[in-house]
Amino acid sequence: MGSVFPMATAKQIANWIVHHSSNDLGAPIDPMSLEKFLYYAQCFQLALRDNPLFPDEILAWQKGPVVAAVYMHYNRFGWNPIIPDVDIEQNRLSAETTDFLKQIIMFFGRYTATLLSQATHEESPWKDARHDTDPDVPSGEVISQLEMKSYYRGLINDGEAALSRQEMLDLISEPQWSSFYVAGICTRRMTSHPMYDAALAETLSRPTPPRPTLSEDFYSPPREKDFVEFPKGEDIEAIIKRAH
Repeated sequence: MGSVFPMATAKQIANWIVHHSSNDLGAPIDPMSLEKFLYYAQCFQLALRDNPLFPDEILAWQKGPVVAAVYMHYNRFGWNPIIPDVDIEQNRLSAETTDFLKQIIMFFGRYTATLLSQATHEESPWKDARHDTDPDVPSGEVISQLEMKSYYRGLINDGEAALSRQEMLDLISEPQWSSFYVAGICTRRMTSHPMYDAALAETLSRPTPPRPTLSEDFYSPPREKDFVEFPKGEDIEAIIKRAH
């Protein structure tokens, strides 16, 4: 019987990311990047698997989405890399969860904290939650899980459809969802987004490549002249010779 892993909290997920980044990758993460990793992990978990990664609420703060408990735990590091807690036992996560988190880190780890913050500011879930909030007020409303799921699933679907129309699905890089996400950004012409690729956007906007046309007869049922039925006992070679 397999092990059962209860849903981890955001702090437990954050603790795993901090240890993995520092100890396994040799690239310690800063608090702002950590918050954005948590946000995108939750968003894509909802969009791809239809269930949350952790139960904690995510707030639309001034510089992007934030889990308050995680912020309070790591904000002492400011803009500096986080030093992992050695006195906190690392929570065991399922292999499926750790594999997914590694994908999140691999993709979003190529961007700075500032660019990740800018990315969230260009996307609807954070913007909608901040709609009636004074820009100078750091705290904000809860970002709806339903909106996260709907928005990022739609973005992924748009990207996949655009890549499919241009017959580019065999050229995408792993993980697939990240390629669909970027293609969705390009398809929607989100030109201010830090992940917007003008060249890809131009490619995806081109007319659909022409496909070979087939005659109407191709799909029609076979007619009597299209085949020869050989009666039993007849000389088949003789019948073929007579037909020619």
